[in-house]
Amino acid sequence: METKKEKILLGKQEDYNRFGYVLWSLAAFLYVGLVIPEDLAQTTRPPELMIPAICLSLVGAVICNRLAIRAKKKLYDE
Repeated sequence: METKKEKILLGKQEDYNRFGYVLWSLAAFLYVGLVIPEDLAQTTRPPELMIPAICLSLVGAVICNRLAIRAKKKLYDE
C-alpha cells in the first residue's frame, strides 16, 4: 500500500515530466518557427525575441527533468 508521501512524490514526478515535455515541445516549435523562411510566414517575430524564448524554455525543461529525477530517487529510496 502506498503512503501519502509516496503518492505525493509520484505525482510530483509525473507533473515535472509533463512540464518538461511541454517545454521541450515549445522550444522545438519556436525553433522551427525561427528557421522557416520569412517568405512563407505572413507575420513573424524578430529573432531577438525568439532566441531568448527558446533558451528559456530549454532551461525550464532541463530544470523540470532534474526535479523529476530527484523526486524519482526520493521515491525509490523510501
